[in-house]
Amino acid sequence: MKYGKIRIEDGYLIFTKHMMMNSLPCKDILWAYMRREGNEEESGRQIINNYLVILTRRKKRYKFDMTEKEVQDCLVLLRALNPGMAVGYPKGSRVPLQSSSNTRDLGAIVGKDGRHILPRRLLRSGALYHLSLADQDVLRNEYNLSTVIDLRNAAERTRKPDTKMEGVIYRENPIVEEETLAVTHGKSSDELILNLREDPDELMIRQYQLLIRDQFSVKQYAIFLDRLLHQGDGAVLWHCSMGKDRVGIGTALLLSALGVSRDDIMEDYLKSNIYLEDELEYAIRYMETRTIVDPHVMDCIRIFFRVKEEYLNAAFEAIEQDYGSMDRFLRRALYLTPKAIEELQRKYLI
Repeated sequence: MKYGKIRIEDGYLIFTKHMMMNSLPCKDILWAYMRREGNEEESGRQIINNYLVILTRRKKRYKFDMTEKEVQDCLVLLRALNPGMAVGYPKGSRVPLQSSSNTRDLGAIVGKDGRHILPRRLLRSGALYHLSLADQDVLRNEYNLSTVIDLRNAAERTRKPDTKMEGVIYRENPIVEEETLAVTHGKSSDELILNLREDPDELMIRQYQLLIRDQFSVKQYAIFLDRLLHQGDGAVLWHCSMGKDRVGIGTALLLSALGVSRDDIMEDYLKSNIYLEDELEYAIRYMETRTIVDPHVMDCIRIFFRVKEEYLNAAFEAIEQDYGSMDRFLRRALYLTPKAIEELQRKYLI
């Protein structure tokens, strides 16, 4: 089959470069996606060029000019020839699951030295409770999920156990001790919201600082990152109850180790507000059906289903106050040596 200036024959992508014919085995392609670039002419008319971008196991990058339809058709064939290949440019976008609204792929976020996180490898999520068969199919077949890391405590796991998927390894990695007060764990959300009398914003800030300063939590985040460092083939997914607080900090630490900028880390963190919007509205309507319309309770609901810059900034400030910098925190508290960080970047960046 021919697509623009390339053709695919017998499992090889064949193209000309520097006046030489090249044959690239399709099985050596790690990631392929469409890139669109625009140029504005003097007349004001926008010219859009479409490219097929391919990245290989040897970290080589190729870009081929072709029509949008040619790119889409080529991607379909490449995926058929290489089912393990990542397709698309998610840049931290939502994984479309029916049963979990805050599951997303960190792929394509820009990391160290302009490299990108390889898609379909690092997934952050809320709880995997009562996953539909369709969702299980998406995770196992489209994302090649191989490992789930559960950051919740035992009480949460008992109350809402993960849906077990065949061939997937499950790791318990609780971030908070059972007796430690925390916003989204221990008590049910109803109990917490109805009985809370202090300022919920102040509670959230204190909890984020606690997750950085509590010895047990820091040790558990170190174990979490070590598991990502030694992850084998396939995608790894980590989750807490809602996928925003414990997962939010764990993801921020991972992205920091991968060299992602603070602005991009914050952008990923704040996406939880978009994906949890429907759950927030449902929680408000649920309280209203119980004739609970107290303004303080409603404020608590809105805060506990959302994230704010000041929460994550409180964790960053605690790190800088106690360790001086993120690099020293990664090295001294999480035991990520420069060599380990280099291995982590080599594993997930391309």
